[in-house]
This record gives sequence, C-alpha cells and structure tokens, in this order.
Amino acid sequence: MKKKVVMTIAGSDSGGGAGIQADVKTFSTLGVHGACVIVSVTSQNTTGVKSVFDLPVPVIESQIDAVCSDMAVSFAKTGMLSSSDIVKAVAKKVSENKILLVVDPVMSAEAGGALLQNDAVSWMKKSLLPVSFAVTPNIKEAEILSGVKIETPEDAKAAAIEIAKTGVKYVVVTGGHLDASDTIYDSAAGVFTVLPGNFVSGGTHGTGCTFSSALVAHLARGYPFPVACRMTKKFVTDAISYSEKVGNGVPPVNPAGYANLLRERALVIENILSAFDLLKNSTVFPQLIPEVGTNIVMTVPDIYRNTTIENYYAADAYPSPTHPFVLKDSDAFGTFLSTGAAFPGRIHKVHDRKGAFTSVKAVGFPSFGSGTHLMKAVDAAQKFDPAVRACINLKYSPLILEASQKAGYTNLFFKREDEPKNYVRKEEWGSVSAISKNGDVVPDLIYDAGDVGKEAVIRVFGTDAVDAALKIIRICDMLQELFRK
Repeated sequence: MKKKVVMTIAGSDSGGGAGIQADVKTFSTLGVHGACVIVSVTSQNTTGVKSVFDLPVPVIESQIDAVCSDMAVSFAKTGMLSSSDIVKAVAKKVSENKILLVVDPVMSAEAGGALLQNDAVSWMKKSLLPVSFAVTPNIKEAEILSGVKIETPEDAKAAAIEIAKTGVKYVVVTGGHLDASDTIYDSAAGVFTVLPGNFVSGGTHGTGCTFSSALVAHLARGYPFPVACRMTKKFVTDAISYSEKVGNGVPPVNPAGYANLLRERALVIENILSAFDLLKNSTVFPQLIPEVGTNIVMTVPDIYRNTTIENYYAADAYPSPTHPFVLKDSDAFGTFLSTGAAFPGRIHKVHDRKGAFTSVKAVGFPSFGSGTHLMKAVDAAQKFDPAVRACINLKYSPLILEASQKAGYTNLFFKREDEPKNYVRKEEWGSVSAISKNGDVVPDLIYDAGDVGKEAVIRVFGTDAVDAALKIIRICDMLQELFRK
C-alpha cells in the first residue's frame, strides 16, 4: 500500500520555523509523505519578516500539476498566499484536481511582518474558501474574514458562522489569542464542538502552520474531523512545550519535540537493558555488587530536562504509584516527571546452594522514576558535564580501585563525615564536592569509604549506561589479572 501523500502550498521561511519548513517537519513526524509547492520566498528569522519574493504564477501552477499528476494527494493545505493572483491560481488548481484543502489564512508572521496583501483577503473569501474543505484562522484572522469582533467564545462561534457562509465545510477558530479553546463549526450539520485548552509556555513561531499541517496529516490518516482536531491541538501544544530558542526573537515550535522525547525515553530503556546484558555475562561482576544492591541509572539528553519537572524524583518527593501525577503523566516506561530511569528493585547477587555468587538478577523492568538515590549522583555530574548521563554503583574496596587505575580510569573521593548535617540531597553533595575540588572535571569514578550505617560505594559514570558498563567490564578484566598475580 502506498504511503499517504499530503501537500503544502505555502511560503518558505528562511529561519526554518514556519511556512513550508514547519509543514514538512510536521508531516514527517506524523507519518505522511509531504509534497510541497513554494509560492513565495521570505527573508525571515525569529525577529520578523525582512522581505518577500513571490514566485511567478505559472511556476506555482506547474508545481501543483507536477505533484498531482504523479501522486494521489489525499489532503492539502495552504499557508502564505500573498497576492490575489496567487490565491486565484491556487483556487483554480484545487478545483481542477479535486483537492480536499485546508486553508491556513496566513496574514502575518508571529514574529512580525505582513504576509498577505489586503486585496488578497477578499479573493480568498470569493475564490478559495468556497472550494475548500476547512479553514483554520486564529482570532485575528477570523475577525478579518468574518467582520466580527471576537472578545468571547460566543463571538468566535458567530465569526465561524459568518466565515462558513463562503461555502467552506469546516471552520476551526483557534483560541491561542483568546482563552486557548478551539471552536470547530461543521457548517453542513450546523454543529459546534469546543476543544478547551490551557496556555503552555514555549515558542509560538509557526503555530498556525503546524496546526493546519498536523490537521491535514491526521485527516489523511483517516481520523474523523473532530477527532483530528483534538489530536492536532495536543500535537501543537506539545510542539510549543518542546520548543527551543534558536535566535534572538520568538522561538519556533518544535513539531518533533514530543516524538523525539518518546524516542529518547525508549532509547534510555534499551541502553540500560543492553548495559545489564553486558554485566550479567561477567563472572566477576557479581562480586562487585554492594549489600544494598546495584543499579544502572541513565537520563534522557540534557535538552529535555527543561521540559519535565527537573529532579522531581530526586528531590525526596517520591509519590506512590497511585499518585495522580504518575497516572496522568506516564507511559509504559514510567513517569514523565522524571528525567532518569533505572531498575525499580535494583540488581542483586544470586547464590547457588553452596553460597557462591553465580549470577545476578535485575528486579523489575527499567522505568523512569526509579533509582532516585543514584540519580542524584548523575544530577551532580551533569552540573559540570551534561554529556555524563549514566551511573552504576559498585561496592567499595581498595582492590577495585587499584583495578580501575590499572584500566586507566580516573577517580575521586569524598568523606561521608564531611556532609553538612542539614543538606537534603547528600548523595548529590558528595559528588559535587569531589568534582569541585577536581577543577570541575567529572572523573570516571567517585567513591566514599562509608560511615556509620552507610555502606561504602563506588560510582562509575558514563556518557550512557553501556559506556559505564564497559568501564566495569574493563575493571573486571583488570581484577582477574590482579587475582592471577
């Protein structure tokens, strides 16, 4: 079966945050093939639009013909159509090719700058909306298209009714400039659906483009219109939440942000399991496990630490599994409130009948929100080097330290008795204290000799869990050499 093909007819944003660029990123993230027809080239960045160059109408028409003659375009969207000639030409091609079209009536850039000529607005109402499937104006655009001043949700409904008189089947008035609620109007049925929302912090450059292109992608995949709108709203909210500042102005939305976070969470779990597979096959490793057990902790990349509640689980606020936050903000890999994952029941020695350490066993499946104690050591290391994302703890012994030095690894130590009495995050304090005395350079190992009621521990750091595990395997090899001597 051929992949679903959608098309965007819009302007190019040289800053990469809106227009064709935002559309194609959205299409790719949502699993459809995105064809593109460029109608204008803008010199644009996060601070605004500097200039606009419209492509000749025959070139625009030729692009549409080229795509439609080869691919079965299930849905298409328009973005920036700056002139009346371009609007009329696109409307003609939409009719000729029987395209199901979603119109994003782009009139200005979020960062500033007009993108639609005044006379083009009337032609959009006369020629484009009558042949379109849906239109997705924001509050300001809906006011211009309808002539209705919008100050309340009821005003948004009145505007939608006026816009629908052009002949367009669905009107979606997005509420980012009102109360964050989207108003959907099915003109054929005369039915309204209101999708409530909440304002989230983050970049908003490209929100309109991303909304319309996400809607097109969901429609192409077969979702009913109200369902597609609901999914689109969540997608755009996530794109805002996971935005990143790239310039000096309004940050662009990040269509792939949430999907990339899911991918990184899965990769963390996979990496922890791979690290465990390396260690469990070692005959020496079981002898390195402390009495409290060991664990493998790893975090998502540093860029996602600002999009979760930082150090939630490492801040002595470990909620029960029935905590509403855990149920609301979690997936099969644990809670979104934590940036780090580990085995919930740690890793333990398994004895045979004679009492020998023959193997190791991990209790539970790696999940985010586990390994809170060891996670504090990773938090400490990341204050100095965000590339350090993993840690595995071993029991302390001079022989293990000797083997680590023989393997070429650096180590630091701290004294438990020096811990400030009122310091809550003591596991973090020890590592921070040691690294601070080492010119802020994170070593391979940090250890302490324990204290009354506190087992001595060695912490092995790595750029990921496998990296830390490979260091331990190397240490095990050096131990075997020392044993033979």
